[in-house]
Amino acid sequence: MIVNKSKVALETWLAELRRMTPISAMGAALLSLQIAELEHRCAEMRRRMEQRASLEPGKKRALRSAA
Repeated sequence: MIVNKSKVALETWLAELRRMTPISAMGAALLSLQIAELEHRCAEMRRRMEQRASLEPGKKRALRSAA
């Protein structure tokens, strides 16, 4: 399922989905939407991190201990 990323399009899609989807399937549809949104956010964060790393190629960050 491909879901448009704009807020208005998501709200419209969800409203249409509510009309034609039984209540039992609604939870799965909402979960799918949340997963798609999370994947989009992660991809954006990865792109930003890669962009920062490419802008500062000689600069390395120190690793911090978990303890």
